[in-house]
Amino acid sequence: MKINKINKKIKVGVVFGGKSPEHEVSIVSARGIIENIDKAIFGVVEIFIDKKGLFWFGNGKNKKRFDPFKNSKDIDVFFPIIHGQSGEDGEIQGLFRTINKPFVGADILASSICLDKGIFKLILKAEGLSQVEFEILDYKKMPEKQIASLISKTRKEFSFPVFVKPCNSGSSVGIYKVKNKKDLSKYINLSRKFDFRIVVEESVELAREIEVAVIGNNYSNIEASLPGEIIAGAEFYDYNDKYKDGKAETVAPANISSAQRVQIQKLAVEVYSLTCCEGLARVDFFIDKKGKIFINEINTLPGFTPISMYPKMWQASGLNYKSLITKLIMLALKKK
Repeated sequence: MKINKINKKIKVGVVFGGKSPEHEVSIVSARGIIENIDKAIFGVVEIFIDKKGLFWFGNGKNKKRFDPFKNSKDIDVFFPIIHGQSGEDGEIQGLFRTINKPFVGADILASSICLDKGIFKLILKAEGLSQVEFEILDYKKMPEKQIASLISKTRKEFSFPVFVKPCNSGSSVGIYKVKNKKDLSKYINLSRKFDFRIVVEESVELAREIEVAVIGNNYSNIEASLPGEIIAGAEFYDYNDKYKDGKAETVAPANISSAQRVQIQKLAVEVYSLTCCEGLARVDFFIDKKGKIFINEINTLPGFTPISMYPKMWQASGLNYKSLITKLIMLALKKK
């Protein structure tokens, strides 16, 4: 969509907040977009979703209700920036599909695949891609005996420490590092507060955490950024380390060999394409002390403040924050 003196600005509905535990993180990401969007090209409509799932015009004291079916007529494209459940799992994408409006980021299928750590890992396993050993516990579909058997197997066959994670959660919410076998059930039960399906996976000790930003809709325009590195300030890169304590360090570009960079970028694009992603995603990796690369996870709506890793990696690759926002919106309009 081109803009000239006759045409009006493209109206962008920035959707943020939501019902997930990452509600506050979403607000910070949205503020970054709203304050840095190219106002010569775009007009912004702020759409806030409260913790009950109600839609509002903006997030001020005198906010008015927003009805997606009645109030979306003048909005040209939506930019959802809701992390985790309800925003990154295909739910909000389904709404945009229903009202026939283009939107930034992955569609329904890719969103649901990528947020679900269990499904994502099974896809990587089917393709023979490198990842840590894991087991999936499904407390709705599996009998108690099967759950007990898998937990027993994990205790016997996995090297501890292990990580326990809810399948559907982001920003490290509900993730626990379990250092010994006797505490495994305790932390599984804590993680179950966030989801009925749990992933237990081996830890890669002394690993470097490497991330890559990916952008594009199809094979002709998918690009991977220079990789970045997270240096955790805590024992692992948990929610507090990401958003509260401020002790974690981020380095972009990462200080890795050119061979590792090429391999990681290639894997990032492969994972992005394999999971049907569009628009944007961040693919996360581990490099162990021997230099072996493991795929960790993919995030279809990663943190998006000006200092978040996704924009920082593109900045290091020559694409600044404002131009990145513009590119993502234009990719969404092209999808339509």
